[in-house]
Amino acid sequence: MKKALVIITVLLTTVAEATPVSEPLSRAVMLIEELSSEGMNVTAQIHTLNKALELYRLNRTTEADALVNEALQQLEYLHDQLPQYKLHKLLFLGAQLATFFSIPLLFYYFFPRVYALAWAYVRRDWTVKKVKKRDNRR
Repeated sequence: MKKALVIITVLLTTVAEATPVSEPLSRAVMLIEELSSEGMNVTAQIHTLNKALELYRLNRTTEADALVNEALQQLEYLHDQLPQYKLHKLLFLGAQLATFFSIPLLFYYFFPRVYALAWAYVRRDWTVKKVKKRDNRR
């Protein structure tokens, strides 16, 4: 993903010098950097922008503009969803930590009971014999 960002940045500098459409493209690159640093998957948008840059190189600007605007709309939607994504990510991390730290407590509580039940199950066929008491009086 970092390699794609480097490619986009290099191509953006060459396109910025040649065409006046650098505003939406630079906004898209900024959003990609921000969203990818937060952990969101922006691979599809990167591929779309790479296709647009290839079309710019071939001087097919109308198709490239359409792809850039499409990617920009998707990125802006993802940017609007970023607070919810962060919240879900934080809740998932909290659930993982709670699960991890509850394991010793659950082991402490349940292991003696499970061990006692297993011990009784294994020895269920044992019989208790009555033994005569010895007379210790002499």
